[in-house]
Amino acid sequence: MSLIDIMWKLVNYSIPLANDDFETYLTKDGTITEEGLNLWKDAIKAIREAYSKIDKGDKQSSFKLLSQALEKLNSIKSNKPLPPDAKVRFEEVKNNVSKAIELLKS
Repeated sequence: MSLIDIMWKLVNYSIPLANDDFETYLTKDGTITEEGLNLWKDAIKAIREAYSKIDKGDKQSSFKLLSQALEKLNSIKSNKPLPPDAKVRFEEVKNNVSKAIELLKS
């Protein structure tokens, strides 16, 4: 899968699904704190900005933004275990960001 394909999948598929989890019930039931939700939102913003920069050919800025996003995603801690479906969607976002970073390195 190409870098653009991975980023498109992230922005248009994976993030919206996981975002619904974060904004609807994970914060309401106390699984994720407001701080975790803010980290999630900051990471999404960085991923979307990286996608825009990749489209313009600015791979160095995209690499930095995706690295920052992954750091934020990895720092999100849950107060209780994520439901299985939410965990799968969250891990998919993190894995795709990691794949994009690896492709930008090469």
